[in-house]
Amino acid sequence: MLRSLAMRSELLTLSGISHLTQQDGYLVQTTPSEPDFWMGNQIILSDTVRSGAEAIALFEQHFPQASHRAIVWDIPGLDPNTIRKPDALGAPIEGFDTMTLQGPLRDAPMPEGITLRPVVSEEDWRKAEALQAEIGQEEGRDPVSHAPYLARRNAGRRDQIAKGLGAWFGAFDGDRIVAQMGMFHDAGIARYQAVETRASHRRRGICSALLRHAALWALQRAPDATVVIVAEADSDAGRLYRRMGFDYAETIYGVVRDGY
Repeated sequence: MLRSLAMRSELLTLSGISHLTQQDGYLVQTTPSEPDFWMGNQIILSDTVRSGAEAIALFEQHFPQASHRAIVWDIPGLDPNTIRKPDALGAPIEGFDTMTLQGPLRDAPMPEGITLRPVVSEEDWRKAEALQAEIGQEEGRDPVSHAPYLARRNAGRRDQIAKGLGAWFGAFDGDRIVAQMGMFHDAGIARYQAVETRASHRRRGICSALLRHAALWALQRAPDATVVIVAEADSDAGRLYRRMGFDYAETIYGVVRDGY
């Protein structure tokens, strides 16, 4: 049903809470428990037959109450110039790079004084959510509207983790969480989620050690899984992932806009 590794792994991370409905030439993805999660409530196109205006009209047909617009083309290797009349989308078309583990996983010891463990308790999750909010503010998100989104996102994650679909890992400096990420998997795919490091603890090797730990955890449970991360391949983060053994696999395109 889905062609790209990006979308197949994305749907994996939403197992049990997000739903796909097949339509004529496209899919409708809904996440009823998280209606404000842009990438969980979107139109997934399998071709470029529709113009930008027609794609937006499809979204509005299926999500008449939404305050966002989200459309993705599930076409690896798509030339975005083939999308007709993209100006009608109301926002730039973005590329989403997928990287996969394609070599030996680099050794990356945890720096001295930092401990790594699963995020489990209520207090752990409170701290994880506080770090997510802090990162969100760095990225320019409105803290008032972002807070309920984070609460719902983490509630969904915790429900999935309780069902054995994944785990959330934190790096702690004393009792303070300074980095975190999720890992969800099935037999064929293992996908990272929300890789974040507190500004005060960046460039110390913490993220690399956490990436290694999460990958090994997933591969111990699913030895044949392809380990996947969606990140800009030529960014600082992408270069870090390359050093850990990841490399570019594919790009898909989409558009997301807010402000309604």
